[in-house]
Amino acid sequence: MSAASRNSGAARPAAVLWDMDGTLVDTEPYWIATEYALVAEHGGHWSDDHARSLVGFDLRDAAAVLRDRGGVDLPIDDIVNRLLDGVIERVQQKVPWRPGARALLIALRKQRIPCALVTMSWSRFADAVVGALPPGSFDVVITGDEVIHGKPHPEPYLAAAAALGVRAQDCVAIEDSPTGVRSAVAAGCRTFAVPNVVDVPEGRGYTVVGSLNEIDRAALGLPAESPASRRPASRRPASPYRTRRILAAVVTAAAIAAGVIVATSGDDPPPLENIPISGWAPYWVLGEATASVAAHGSVLHEVSPFWYAATGVTAITVTGNIEPSAMQALIDTARATGTRVLPSIVDGLGKTEMATLLANPTSRALHVQTIVDLVASGGFDGIDLDYEGFAFVDDYATWETTRPNWVAFVTELATALHAQGKLLTVSVPPIYDTKRTADSGRWVYDYAAMGEVVDRIRIMGYDYSFDEPGPIAPINWLRGAIRAAKKAVDDDSKLVLGIPLYGRNWVVGTIGNCPADAEGTVPITHSSAEELIAKREATPVPDETNKEVTFTYQLVVTDAVSTCTQAREVHYVDEAGSRARLDLAREERIGGVAFWALGFDSPATWASVAGFETPKV
Repeated sequence: MSAASRNSGAARPAAVLWDMDGTLVDTEPYWIATEYALVAEHGGHWSDDHARSLVGFDLRDAAAVLRDRGGVDLPIDDIVNRLLDGVIERVQQKVPWRPGARALLIALRKQRIPCALVTMSWSRFADAVVGALPPGSFDVVITGDEVIHGKPHPEPYLAAAAALGVRAQDCVAIEDSPTGVRSAVAAGCRTFAVPNVVDVPEGRGYTVVGSLNEIDRAALGLPAESPASRRPASRRPASPYRTRRILAAVVTAAAIAAGVIVATSGDDPPPLENIPISGWAPYWVLGEATASVAAHGSVLHEVSPFWYAATGVTAITVTGNIEPSAMQALIDTARATGTRVLPSIVDGLGKTEMATLLANPTSRALHVQTIVDLVASGGFDGIDLDYEGFAFVDDYATWETTRPNWVAFVTELATALHAQGKLLTVSVPPIYDTKRTADSGRWVYDYAAMGEVVDRIRIMGYDYSFDEPGPIAPINWLRGAIRAAKKAVDDDSKLVLGIPLYGRNWVVGTIGNCPADAEGTVPITHSSAEELIAKREATPVPDETNKEVTFTYQLVVTDAVSTCTQAREVHYVDEAGSRARLDLAREERIGGVAFWALGFDSPATWASVAGFETPKV
């Protein structure tokens, strides 16, 4: 019996927040009917076996199968929109309500308890459902294209509560899936799980019930029903079917993040393919990076020495105080293992200087030739551009002008390198949609245009939190960034996810007067994490939402004059987190991953990904 059942005086919720598909409506048969109709229109063949093969796919992947197996001769995004159109048309004819949903909404409206719809579906699909309800059923509708991070991140429910002007912890949430439950619980809502076709196991922080009719009415602020009005309901058993979800293109994690077409049996989706692994080798851990290449070069496809900076039109210099012999040792080790060497070049110029260089065709051509000469003189396999100044130093107002000049530069450089049989990769921050707004990510780097000419686009999937404590690379943020990139770039195999093997150790509070040389924020890596945890007797806490690890500890800092106690908070991507990100890249079927960075890794790093990388031929 719930606490609310024992206490008829349970507090009235500030609002009730509803999930949509699977909780409010059940549109699974509509997806299947739409697929069959679309394939038949194009003269193809579709079957239950084909449907089973799509279990676990997002909409774009499902569309690719409809094109390749079903003979639907349309662009991928056109197929996605045709699927949406077909399902929406059927919803407009008849909304497949979940049992008890409309009655519960009416009861809540009579009691003037605000309701919000919190769905990751596209707005036009949610509108079709909301439009079939009496006006005023929902005071707020939050869709996937209105949030930065989708479920299981708490943001959707926090956004709904904020739009209603209430606190999430004062609200009740109703969900049907483990993902949605995690989102609502993380936001602080009192959460009821009503399993539909995916079982939700019992757990902490939420209550599992058999149907909407079994939710404790007192917890919703509703008067108790008379015994005659109650209908018996039993817990629905777990089903082999899976709920088909449409997740949205989000503003700063823009993506079509859809669920799957329901299958007619419990068959698993096709196995994921293994994936190439590459890595950067920073000069400040050069010895460790060289040792890592020596030990794991058999599976490393590319290594990017990280010690060059563009400091002028025709000047590329070595940064850091490193011995030439140490540099050559890394290069020789990579070559001995058959690993391609593509050094990275960073932008070593001042604010707007690189943008000015690229805007001038003459200086741009000289810079291209300088890079080509470096590749030739070093006998390298290509080059990796890491020109971040446009995004993080230059003013946002310059992006519109810089963007086409950047495209001209990489196009000219790619042409020159390809003529010599060399490769060009670019390492760039993520985008979140294909627009050019302040919420679109670092759109100054034209993903679509780059995708036409470069060999690889490395998405820098890290530094989500930099100035203050927080996750390093939330898994759902990465998923959105990958899907936004896939939407922009025609060839998914050109996309590579940069995976962090590190974290940060922040000072979050200080008591006393610290010595002048007391450390502030410092890095933590796979190779140093275990030692730090043991030394400080800290307790690592898994962050299941972000697939990271956190811990805290107290540090006394003293010298002969001053003493203070620092409260420290650590967030980092551990070895299991690296594997989760490699699996994400595999699930999205992109062209590879790149570790930032070699030298940060530990033996456990490689053990966690062993067997899931693509060996070199």
